[in-house]
Amino acid sequence: MKPVEELVSQSRALVVPDRILVATDLSDIEYLTPHAVAQARACGGTLILVHAIPPGEAIPLDASAIPYLDVAEMKREAKDALERAAAGIRAAGIPCDVVVVEGNPRDQIKAQARELRAGRILCGTHGRRHLKKLLLGSVAHEILRSAEVPVCTIGPHAREASSFGAPRKILHPVSLCAGYEDSARTAIEMAEFYRADITLLHVLSRSVQSQPDSSRVIEWTKAELQRAVPEEAPLWTHATVQVEIGDVVEEVLNVASEMDADLIVLGVNADVSFWPIHGDDTVYNIIARAKSPVLSIRHAMECGK
Repeated sequence: MKPVEELVSQSRALVVPDRILVATDLSDIEYLTPHAVAQARACGGTLILVHAIPPGEAIPLDASAIPYLDVAEMKREAKDALERAAAGIRAAGIPCDVVVVEGNPRDQIKAQARELRAGRILCGTHGRRHLKKLLLGSVAHEILRSAEVPVCTIGPHAREASSFGAPRKILHPVSLCAGYEDSARTAIEMAEFYRADITLLHVLSRSVQSQPDSSRVIEWTKAELQRAVPEEAPLWTHATVQVEIGDVVEEVLNVASEMDADLIVLGVNADVSFWPIHGDDTVYNIIARAKSPVLSIRHAMECGK
């Protein structure tokens, strides 16, 4: 068993990372920068801009130009682009480093996060038009499945980053799968750190409505959610538990909109499922359609185990 001090330190690192790795394909750097700066400022941390050049893919910075095979030149241009972005970040008072590597992006992002001891990975969901599934598709799938640190994704509908610098309202959808206590604890600790309001939400299947004891199911679910809220929580936050019936994605997005959430915190399983259905698209649909950043935290245990 790990000492209490070590557990507290690890939990703190999830909530307030001192290093944030920004994974970029360069076309999204201007869009990601405000979010990255806001998060680093709120955490008092350092940003590390990382770009990976896929092997065998000679794609110049100008996507309309003729491809070439000079990888050394590609690295130089990529580093120049990142340094320009880093200069602006440093001017805002945020320490910032840049890294350009060659290799499979999904592997390099994970490797760099581990090597640089990053406490969070930040990435966009859409990059170059011809690489539009690079992050939201296979790369995001691999990162969410195996990343050892939380992954913050910025979707195409996410608002400006200023509010996330110090979120006022956090939504944490709770699946009630094995391991949900860990992500709930992290979400509540974030609310404590930022003195933000937090809502714990669970969405029940529509089939519940046809059950004779549906009201008891709803009350039991609320009680389970309430168990995740520490007794002392009212001292530093307003915590609300909420149960809805319907489609998980639609209800999560509706509640996020109604409460004007600054941040959605998701607990995901090793197979990147979210609700008690392995292999579903819930995580991706929420990430792609959310109007706020989404922080995904991988559970140590898989749902149903």
